[in-house]
Amino acid sequence: MKKTLLAHSLCLAAAACAMAPVVHADPTDLGAGFSLSGNATIVNDYRFRGFSQTDFRPAAQLGFDIAHSSGFYLGNWNSNVSDFVINEGNLEMDFYGGWRGPVAGDLGLDIGALHYYYPGSSSAKSGGNINNTDIYLGVTYQTFSLKYSYTPSDFFGVADTKGTWYLDASGTYDLGDGWGLVGHVGYQRLKGAVSYTADDEKISGYVDYKLGVTKDLKGWVVGLAAVGANKDNWLPTKYGHPSGRLGAVVSVSRTF
Repeated sequence: MKKTLLAHSLCLAAAACAMAPVVHADPTDLGAGFSLSGNATIVNDYRFRGFSQTDFRPAAQLGFDIAHSSGFYLGNWNSNVSDFVINEGNLEMDFYGGWRGPVAGDLGLDIGALHYYYPGSSSAKSGGNINNTDIYLGVTYQTFSLKYSYTPSDFFGVADTKGTWYLDASGTYDLGDGWGLVGHVGYQRLKGAVSYTADDEKISGYVDYKLGVTKDLKGWVVGLAAVGANKDNWLPTKYGHPSGRLGAVVSVSRTF
């Protein structure tokens, strides 16, 4: 398969979408209602929406968030990626901002925008860097969440995909003694069915999933999860393996 940003349409997500689970450390008080927090993760395979972004190789990830007591926030999250997936790009940089807070009891909202940027990458459409902006609306209830993301322009530069959207549901469950259960299921709807597979199959949507366990070891969280997608052959890797095939994702993460 040709190495282009077409492979990229399956990717990405911001800090909140990284596959590794994290625990929440106390943020640093900056005064005037502002606080700063960070997160770091090492993972054996960076998966987003079921598909490998690193050609089944490890990734190092780092993010920072500035939040205000009013609920507004800004953040940045970064990860290495494969230049086979991101044409001529090796780094993903996500910039996001919005508002989150409670609206009634345990019910909360999260509204914002997310911009994906890949320094040095090349878009077949524009000739410049690959980039994309999503707007999102999330609803949370205790440890469960439902999130809708919408792309108002062509999805990562893929022609005729304006209006692409993604819906995902995620949750965690405390098993006690530092153990946790994590689960996720999502549906990617790609406007303008396209043919990215070796057998010329046209795909307009797919389901991705994740199920795993975590263990908190004095602030270090170790995770093991099964991750995949039902259309696993959409984006082959460098050596022809389906990047959405079911696989084990191992992670070690910490917040600070």
